Amino acid sequence: MAKDQQGLPLVGSPGSAAAFDRAVADYYGLTGDPVGILKAALARDAAFALGGVATAGLYMIGGFRGDHPEVTGAMDAARSAIGGASGRERLHLGAVQAWAAGRSFEAAAIWERILVDHPTDALALRFVHDAYFFLGRSADIRDSVARVLTAWDRHNPLTSFVLGQYAFGLEETGELGRAEEVGREAIARNPSDAWAVHALAHVLETDCRQAEGIAFLKASRPSWSGAHFMAGHNGWHLALYLIEEGRFDEVLADYDRFVAPKLADDATLDRIDAASLLWRLELAGVDVGARWAPVARRWMAHVDDHVLAFNDLHLALAAARSGDADDVVRLRRSLDDYERSGAGDNREITVAVGRRLIDGALAFAERDYAAAIEMILPVRHQAIRIGGSHAQRDIVDQTLIAAAERSGRTALVRELLAERLAVRPTARGRAAYERASGLTA
Repeated sequence: MAKDQQGLPLVGSPGSAAAFDRAVADYYGLTGDPVGILKAALARDAAFALGGVATAGLYMIGGFRGDHPEVTGAMDAARSAIGGASGRERLHLGAVQAWAAGRSFEAAAIWERILVDHPTDALALRFVHDAYFFLGRSADIRDSVARVLTAWDRHNPLTSFVLGQYAFGLEETGELGRAEEVGREAIARNPSDAWAVHALAHVLETDCRQAEGIAFLKASRPSWSGAHFMAGHNGWHLALYLIEEGRFDEVLADYDRFVAPKLADDATLDRIDAASLLWRLELAGVDVGARWAPVARRWMAHVDDHVLAFNDLHLALAAARSGDADDVVRLRRSLDDYERSGAGDNREITVAVGRRLIDGALAFAERDYAAAIEMILPVRHQAIRIGGSHAQRDIVDQTLIAAAERSGRTALVRELLAERLAVRPTARGRAAYERASGLTA
């Protein structure tokens, strides 16, 4: 039986095992075409069960629904070959089947079960990391790596990437000093590790070190710009620093140069970043011109996907600013149908939290700021359930503060800004608080 780079057996030919290793390395490095590699190997080797499993999982991590033909086709291929597979590979198939059915927590539990006996199972470790990110489970993002880290030999070519994962988990749980230490170690081992760069970008943003963050990302751009699945998002982090410093012209120039052209790829993360940036710029009082329309057209092609409430929130931002009133009508109708007839963990999260955040954003866009506050304020501390990072979900608090400002709720504005200053003591935040408190003109 063939074995992967970690010495774990898999059914299929030695060539399929080599293809699996290349695909996993690309998945960790956020480079290349891991799905293309796996599909080519599957075409040559029908017995390559883990190839079908990994293909299905990668499609869903990328934003495809579980009933998409690419996903179901890959799972069918895996099921056809699973007869001769190991128990570990069978568990992998069970995890992606659970994910496809909307049972995200179950899928994560299965990957964790694999890691108990096989702590260097690279596919399980990266899949569960992404699953916890989508579920907003910050402690699990950290601890899923902490539990297995001692099993990863320092000479393993994937160890630097595992350290990058750990750094991100540490940052999301507020352990900024340790996160920076681990993130810098990962980058020292592998400067092109875009996820470790991303983790350190989070640390600097959370720690309000905007000038340092700008210098870091600009200096390291040649290293991480090759990670095409992540390059745009690290550029998004650069834009956050620039927005906080009021350098809006630079953000718009970078948007036009780096963000807008990537919309043609129709990647979920690119659509999220584009909508998030334009919305944040508008909250800061910037006229973004006609940039919303292409973003909205890409998003509306996915109006019925409902893979994550986090994604749907960003879809709502684009729909609200598209210039076509029918987009919001279509989105609301689709969400109503999903709430009535959908199933799975994301549907429950959408009903409990996501829909209120989405409706709040839509109300804000319609200038019904009182309704926006009514929708968002009671559930804002539950926003973590929709997934994403603290930095990404900050758009919820920013929208709430803007709604309070525009509705004349001065006392609420002061409270929200005081709360924000306690954890994000930036010059821009302090100036906003002083204006709300009547300390400055």
